[in-house]
Amino acid sequence: MLAPRATTPSYTGPVAPPLVLLHPFPLDPAAWDEVAAALAGACEVHVPALPGLGGAPRHPHPSIDAYADVVAAGVAALPGGRAVVGGVSMGGYVALSLAARRPELVAGLALVDTKAEADDERAREGRRAGIATIATEGPGPFLDALLPRLVAPGAPADVTERVRAIAERQEPGGLADALLAMRDRPDRSADLAAMDVPALVAVGELDAVTPPAIARALAAALPDARLEIVAGAGHLVPVEAPAAIVPALRDLLARAGG
Repeated sequence: MLAPRATTPSYTGPVAPPLVLLHPFPLDPAAWDEVAAALAGACEVHVPALPGLGGAPRHPHPSIDAYADVVAAGVAALPGGRAVVGGVSMGGYVALSLAARRPELVAGLALVDTKAEADDERAREGRRAGIATIATEGPGPFLDALLPRLVAPGAPADVTERVRAIAERQEPGGLADALLAMRDRPDRSADLAAMDVPALVAVGELDAVTPPAIARALAAALPDARLEIVAGAGHLVPVEAPAAIVPALRDLLARAGG
């Protein structure tokens, strides 16, 4: 079954369908804490840890599709067997895999700071280099290079410190597995037209990893998507601007439950 991380209980409320929130790399379910708490009265919220991160067991064959299969098993066990599924960055890749391969489980889709395209060769080389750095030097140098790109320039110190604290508690093997899974993920662009459920595409205005132009194209390719550009945020909208994304998620829940 889908279980929230051990330090956070399930959030329950009167409205179905449930909401499953998938976290970004290199973080864990804590990335969604403020959002999940704010939606506590709207629906049942599950915030699972993806394999190898947040204390979850590593997957023997890490891939985005394999991670989606883990989530699918949990969603299928929920009341009604369907959920609104939201994901940030890597979590968005997992959500797209679920929507493409198990559409009967997805009542709605929230794609935040993410994209449907596979990595190009430059990005794949960056993933390979990250795996090598983690193996030879540990996660520290890798995170030093990555984390500043994930938040908006001039992000408050409490945000950058929180992002680093969450990233630094991840196991090296789980980080390397996730890099491998992202490097080899398939392109989902051709699948978007068939994802005919209410959708939200949200992006930080200052996202340097998957900028607003990518989000606009993603929203345009989905049959029933609304676009939300979050002012002042970078690549980690739920951490940087949780209050800004909550109304858009409430709207999505209402559309999916209607």
